[in-house]
Amino acid sequence: MTNSHSTGPNDNLSGGAIRRKSSTMSKGAALGLGVVLLLVGIGTGYAVTKYALSGSSGNSSTSTTTISETGSSLIYPYLQVLSPAFSAVYPNIALSPASTGSGTGISSAEAGTVDMGGTDAYLTPSTASGHNLINFPIAISAQLIVYNIPGISSHLNLNGTILSMIYQGAITKWNDPLIQAANPGVSLPGNTIVPIHRQDGSGDTFMFSSLCYMSWSGWAQKYGTTITWPVGPSATGNSGMVTLLGSTQYGIAYIGISYLKQVNSTAGLAYAAVGDQNANVNGVVSSGGAGQQNYILPSAYTISQDANLGLQNLQPPSVAVSLILGGVPGATNLVLGAGGTLASSAFPSPYPDTNLEYLLISSSPASQSHMKAVLTFLEWSLAYGGTYAPQVSFLPLTAAVIGYDMQALNAVPISN
Repeated sequence: MTNSHSTGPNDNLSGGAIRRKSSTMSKGAALGLGVVLLLVGIGTGYAVTKYALSGSSGNSSTSTTTISETGSSLIYPYLQVLSPAFSAVYPNIALSPASTGSGTGISSAEAGTVDMGGTDAYLTPSTASGHNLINFPIAISAQLIVYNIPGISSHLNLNGTILSMIYQGAITKWNDPLIQAANPGVSLPGNTIVPIHRQDGSGDTFMFSSLCYMSWSGWAQKYGTTITWPVGPSATGNSGMVTLLGSTQYGIAYIGISYLKQVNSTAGLAYAAVGDQNANVNGVVSSGGAGQQNYILPSAYTISQDANLGLQNLQPPSVAVSLILGGVPGATNLVLGAGGTLASSAFPSPYPDTNLEYLLISSSPASQSHMKAVLTFLEWSLAYGGTYAPQVSFLPLTAAVIGYDMQALNAVPISN
C-alpha cells in the first residue's frame, strides 16, 4: 500500500527531528495535513451520494433529524469539528455527540439506545454480528504518553517495557536504571512516579493496555477497555486525565492525541517519544541494546507509517483491527502482518501507539428513514471528513479502509 497521507519526515507535532528528543523542538505545533480524499474508483459498485437526501441542502422537510452518538472521548473532539461542517451541507440533520467513554459507546450501541457508538476498540466480528452492529472506522488516531516532571520539558524516551513496568508497579522512580538507559545524558529525578489511568471504560485504556501487553511478559492485566489497575489514581475521560496530570507532579498518563492542544496549554506537561518493539530488548532496556533511533515521536508522518504498516493486509468483510494488537495471535483474524508496532525497512519509523477510531452502527435499523440520515453523515464523512481530521491531530483513512467502509454502507438494508 502506498503512503497516501504522509507529508514528509519533518512533519511532526513539535516541529523537529522525528525519532528522538531534541532541545530544539518547539512545543505546540499541531499536525498539518492538507488532504482531500477522493472516492473515485474506491468501493466497487458504490454510488457516491447514494444516501444523500435532497442535494446539497439536505432534507426538504422543515423538521430536523437528530443523529445520536455517545462514546469515546478521543473521537469526541473530531465529531465536534465535523458536526457544524456537516450541518452546513445538510441543515435538516443534526449530529449530537457525547463524550462518555468507549465502554459506554459500545454498550449503548449494543443496547440500541443510540444511532452510533463511538469507540477506539473494535468489536470482534462475532460480537458485532451478535448485536447486529457494524464496525465503521472513521479516522486514524494516536495516543500520547504525557508526563509532569518539574524541570524536564523535553521529549523523554519511553517504551512499552518501561510503561508496562510503571503501570504494573515494577518501576516506581523516575531515575530507575531502565528509564535512565533509554535517556542517556538526561538528569532524571528520584521522585516517585504517579501513574494515572482511566476510571471509565475507555478505548484509550484498550490502546494503552494493548501496548503494555505487547511489550512485556510481566504485564498481568492483559488488555481491554476496562482492566484492574494495580497502582495509581484514576480520572474520567481524556479531559479529566489532562486536568489530573496537570496538578500531579511526577505523574504520567496516556491521553488521546485529539487533546494535544489541552496538553500543550497545560503548564508542566510534555509528551514522550515512544519506542517501537525494537526498543524492547528481551523485555529489558539497556544502553547498548535500545538504540535512540527506535524512539519515535508522534507526527503525521510517523502515524501514517504505522497505519499503513498495520493496515497493509486487511481482509474483508469487516475492518475490525487493532493496529497495536496486529501481531498477537487470536487478537484479530483480519490482519496477517506484524501489526503497527514493529518497524520495517519499508516503514522505518512507525509511531507504535496508533489506532483506528470507530463508530458502531446498526446493520438492522428499525427505521429506514432515520437510518438514511445516519448513512448520509457516514458517507459525507468518508468524502470530506479527512479534510477536517488534522484539526484534532487525526489522519484521514487510507483508501483501503474507505473501500471497506463503503462496502459496509452497501450492506445496510436501506432502499432508495
